[in-house]
Amino acid sequence: MIAKLALLAATSHALAPNAVTSVIREKLAEVEEPAALDLAAKYEEVDLPSSRTTFVRTNAKSAAPALVLLHGFDSSLFEYRRLLPQLEAQGVEAYALDLVGWGLTTPKQGVSIEAKRKQIEEFVRDVVRGPCVLAGASLGAAVVVDALRNGQVENVEKVALIGPQCFIDGAPPVPEWGARLGVRVLRSWPLRALANVIAYKDKRLGNFDAIRVGLLHCERDAWEDDAVAWLLGGGYSVSDIVAPALRDEDTLILWGDSDEILPPADALPQFASALPDADIRFVDACGHVPHLEQPLPTAMALARFVGGNPVGALPGTRDAR
Repeated sequence: MIAKLALLAATSHALAPNAVTSVIREKLAEVEEPAALDLAAKYEEVDLPSSRTTFVRTNAKSAAPALVLLHGFDSSLFEYRRLLPQLEAQGVEAYALDLVGWGLTTPKQGVSIEAKRKQIEEFVRDVVRGPCVLAGASLGAAVVVDALRNGQVENVEKVALIGPQCFIDGAPPVPEWGARLGVRVLRSWPLRALANVIAYKDKRLGNFDAIRVGLLHCERDAWEDDAVAWLLGGGYSVSDIVAPALRDEDTLILWGDSDEILPPADALPQFASALPDADIRFVDACGHVPHLEQPLPTAMALARFVGGNPVGALPGTRDAR
């Protein structure tokens, strides 16, 4: 307990001051997981034209391209809390950012697809300032595909997709009152509990503490309004551009072999057909979130990929084709 209080005291100075309200600090004080508390202490904020973007980076510096991590739907960079330390240990220069409308980032130009694309373009240009590997988990993979539409985001040398969702297009049209009701359900403890349970193969990982971490960003001012605006905007529809956007990119796809949210038997063949040259690998004993459930083999695979080395016979992963 003493160690936790000391870490929270340090966090109160390290967290990006504009993004972290007193309510979020109070909720963070209920979190027990050391990885979440360690990551919270490293939060930074950069003022970009499109947003005040919150992000975390590793301390590693490398001649290899930087790894830029994009989280999934209505999530935050906290979903990389277990992966980032493993990447740092592998010597990978990595950044994880909160996408506009989600996480703790404050939008300036809305939360639309175009705003998200603009944010990534600015972040790579103004923060990374060099070649990068653009990576996305779950719906974050659709964010990656869209970001590469017509080459708008420059300096992307490779692409990594983790449990990718790219072939389920859009969101059903709903009136504003229906969207707002849905968003409030999305914030509810029972729904988050269910989502956590089905996200993991090891159901013990979908515990109360994981739910607390997953709800932190919902305390951001304007979260509900931003979430409603996103749903009314229709969401991502990128299935028809996966192949043209990524066909010239060196691509790694990591997929939990026991993914219940996007079962590989259903979705993987679509990626194999669209991207015949991609390296598609199962992460063993893993559900939908390899970066949370199996962070070490996931980090090792990403480190080899970023460094230009074949993933090969890496323990914990295997060829999925």
